[in-house]
Amino acid sequence: MPHISVIIPVYNAGNYIVDTLNSVLQQTLKDIEVIVVNDGSNDQSLVECYRLQEIDKRIIIINQDNQGVSKARNVGKQNATGDYIIFIDADDELDCRMLEILYTQARKTDSDISVCGVDRIFEKKQEEKKKYHCNYEEITVDQAIEWLLLGQKIESGAWNKLFKASTIEDVHFEEGKKINEDKYFVFRSLLKSKKIVYCAEKLYYYYCRENSVTNQSFSERWFDSLYFADRIYEELKGRNNLEVFARYQLLIAYYTVLRRMYPFRDQYKKEYQLVIDKIKSTSFKSVFSYMDKKQVFGVLSIKYCILLYKFMRCVSK
Repeated sequence: MPHISVIIPVYNAGNYIVDTLNSVLQQTLKDIEVIVVNDGSNDQSLVECYRLQEIDKRIIIINQDNQGVSKARNVGKQNATGDYIIFIDADDELDCRMLEILYTQARKTDSDISVCGVDRIFEKKQEEKKKYHCNYEEITVDQAIEWLLLGQKIESGAWNKLFKASTIEDVHFEEGKKINEDKYFVFRSLLKSKKIVYCAEKLYYYYCRENSVTNQSFSERWFDSLYFADRIYEELKGRNNLEVFARYQLLIAYYTVLRRMYPFRDQYKKEYQLVIDKIKSTSFKSVFSYMDKKQVFGVLSIKYCILLYKFMRCVSK
């Protein structure tokens, strides 16, 4: 049984998958299995994966028809045999010591989830000699959920987190959704946990691509973020220490979608009004201290003077 199962869903990642896989295979922690779930790629991705499998037998390849990243991750998790599981995107890379550090921290503190920092990269990463500090802190579940919902130290992505396999045995990625399915999976995993360990060291290299979902124009997939924001709020409603953070992330999700939807409001008239009504009906109590000035002005104008919001959108074009 390997220490870690690395799960990589792949769909038409031929331009990146070799670098991604090499960054995994070159980890200082060698006792790993690498589960590549080919999600119906029609480029050279699968050829490159099989080529690397001939070189390194730790790679396991599973083929499926194109069913989306959540289905691919769930299939990978079902086939994982490691004590711990990590989900990697097919166009990102890992620092060579990332798995060793996360695994060591998890074992040393008996944590259910081990988290590291993320380095967002807009160009190809340059090779550098890195000094590792690896200072970590043990945090409670409530603290981790607070950070997640406020968009602070706990990123919404699943990719910079090492999960104890037994902890997430009954936690799955919701299939059929396009945005924030990661965040909800992380949220549910935190609820299942007893202890989390966090290291600020930036060991996961997240490449910011122009064609990523969050960089694209508005489409109906953005409503998925509202679906998950609602679910998180409903699950935390009544928990006095966390409800305020759930309301904050709810308001920010609806406000963000409204801003993105605004140029297309005539196309989505019903949804546009529903988003406005949701913002108006959600209590602002205690959340303003977590918002920046533009967000505070935006949500207040929507709640009390929608004409002012529309005017400000027009003059800010």
